Amino acid sequence: MEKSDRWSALFWLLFSIFIAYESFKMGLGQVNQPGPGFLFFWTSIFIAILSLIVMAKTFGRKSSKDTKEKGKAEGTSNWTKLISVLIALFLYAFFMERLGFIIVTFLLFLFLLGFIERKRWWYALLLSVLVAVLSYLLFETGLKSQLPKGILESLMYKF
Repeated sequence: MEKSDRWSALFWLLFSIFIAYESFKMGLGQVNQPGPGFLFFWTSIFIAILSLIVMAKTFGRKSSKDTKEKGKAEGTSNWTKLISVLIALFLYAFFMERLGFIIVTFLLFLFLLGFIERKRWWYALLLSVLVAVLSYLLFETGLKSQLPKGILESLMYKF
């Protein structure tokens, strides 16, 4: 498992460096007036830090026979989850403009918590609502971003 963790951490580190470089070229702007690459740049920095943490942890672990056998048994399940999450993320991006940020974020987290992580339905539902609403408030009101409203746009103008 350590070897695959190292490879995935290396992939995410290299990917985050690429995203940081490209977003820097787009322009970062200032904190009070963020440019088009601001959010992507800082997100890629965060991903790079996380990948470095994962990489560092893999060097500190001891390999055991039980861990290797358990990893082989769970390998198929992990691939299924990985592919499911990737499909969910592509659908998230595809439906963002059509349905709006709040709805697709809620559905994404409900899927991730309810079906991928198998959390209790009330926990998945509550946390999905909280993440969708709080992230909307953070980006829309706090950072003054313009998030897609989708089908909720007509409802917002009525109130």
